[in-house]
This record gives sequence, structure tokens and C-alpha cells, in this order.
Amino acid sequence: MIAQVTSALTGHLAAGGLLLAAILSLFHRLPVGFLRFCTSASALLAAFAAMPSSSETRVRLAWAALSLVAAVWYVTMVARGESQKLLAVLAAATAVLVLVRNAGSGAVTPEWIAVLSSLSSALLLGAVAVTMVLGHWYLVDSSLSISPLRDGALFVSLAVAARWATVVAALVFGGWEILRIGRAADVIFSTNGLFFLFRSLMGLGAPLLLAGLIWQTVKIRSTQSATGLLYVLLILVLFGELISTFLRVATGHPL
Repeated sequence: MIAQVTSALTGHLAAGGLLLAAILSLFHRLPVGFLRFCTSASALLAAFAAMPSSSETRVRLAWAALSLVAAVWYVTMVARGESQKLLAVLAAATAVLVLVRNAGSGAVTPEWIAVLSSLSSALLLGAVAVTMVLGHWYLVDSSLSISPLRDGALFVSLAVAARWATVVAALVFGGWEILRIGRAADVIFSTNGLFFLFRSLMGLGAPLLLAGLIWQTVKIRSTQSATGLLYVLLILVLFGELISTFLRVATGHPL
């Protein structure tokens, strides 16, 4: 189970990071060093997710394909010194396809909820991580436009909203019964309920608050403050999604 959880979490982080880096690169002129960092990190994380574990072979092959695409984009930038739009589109498409393909692994919930959960989880992890890394580039490149960071902060807010909607849908379609919560006290006495409580506080409640603060700090061009808040948010989201992945593996529901 531990191998499945870590594989899914790192895979979602890799796919989400590659997806957001690709989207931002299509609409903004980003530093090549930033894109090289994002693509190399995604390639390594996806390769880790593809390592032999209790995951299905087709799941590992999908993560391996994602790692290969990220590595090709990275090598091309090293060779040419710039990012190619076509590779960015290929990376984004591959990330989405891999997330959709792997969404149903071990899930007993309706397929569309599993797919939405996979996409929203990856988008949340990727949006927070990539936007946080991007914030550091403003410390060394004061001429960098604020637009990419603003769009990154917008994606963070959208990802938080999407994650909330997905979890609510999962609860409505069978998740509530899995948690075995009939009254308030059951949150403490039900093991799944207790895990979901911590998952909700760190992965849903805190991000909802911090996303608004990050957006406001970016609007006033306080890039250092926004980056600090993104640090905190990344830690909380990682813990929240870790527990969420554990619950999905244990129960089959993307809670």
C-alpha cells in the first residue's frame, strides 16, 4: 500500500507540474532555467512513480511515458537554449492522457469522479509547486513580468475550487458511507473519518484560505510574500493529498 500511495502522489505531482509549466510557457515568455528545472523535476518524479511496486504494469508504463516526454523537452531546451511550443503542447497532452488513463486504478467510485479527482489532484499539486518555484525567479530577475505569477496564482485558486468540487462529488456518490460518519463524534471514532478530518483541514480548508491571500499579494506585486505563502501551501497540500491518496487506495474512493 505504501508503494502505491507514494507512486500515485509523486506521479500526480510530476504530471501536474509538467502540465502547468507547459500551459504557462505557451502564454508567457518564461526563463529557460525555470522550465529546465520544472521539466527535469517532473521527469525524475515520474520515473520514481514508474519504479516497480504494487501498481499495475500499465500504470507504471504510463508514468514512464510521462517521464520520457519531460526528459525530451528538457534535453531539447539544453541543446537549443529555448523552449519549443510543440514540445510544450506534447507535454501538456501527455500529462492529461496519463492522468485520465491511471485514474481508474483501484477505484470503485464512478469513473468520471475518479478522472476528475486525478486531474484536480495533479492540478493542485502542480499549480502550487510550479508557482512557488516561479516566485523564486523574481528574486534574481527583476525585469520578469508579473503576468506569469499572476496566472499561476489564478491556477492555484481554480485548482482549489476544482478539488473541493471533486471531493464533494465523491462524498455524494458513496464516499459518505465509506467514512461511516453518522454524527459529529464519529469523526473521531471512525478511522477513515479521522483521516478525512485531517485531510480536509490541511488539503481543503487551509488551501481555500491561503489561495485568496496569495492572489492578493500577487496583485500588489509582493512576490516575496506570495512565494512564502506558497511554501506553506505546498507543505499543507502535500500532506492533504498524501492522506487523500491513502484513503483512495484503502477505500477505492477519491476522498
